[in-house]
Amino acid sequence: MARLTQKELMLIQDNIKMCQESTQFIQGCINMVTDPELKNLCQQMIQGHNQDAQTLTSHITQTNVQ
Repeated sequence: MARLTQKELMLIQDNIKMCQESTQFIQGCINMVTDPELKNLCQQMIQGHNQDAQTLTSHITQTNVQ
């Protein structure tokens, strides 16, 4: 099993937070726009950020921290 350093762990955590913040921002954009195509594009972006956050979280849960 791979081991993460504290620095690597902090970097991953920072990236997870950025994904979450991007998702919140895009959700706000969805609430403001009326174009269905634009709303759909934003929804796709949210799904991508959520998947990225899940992938990053799995790296933390599957590894040990040094």
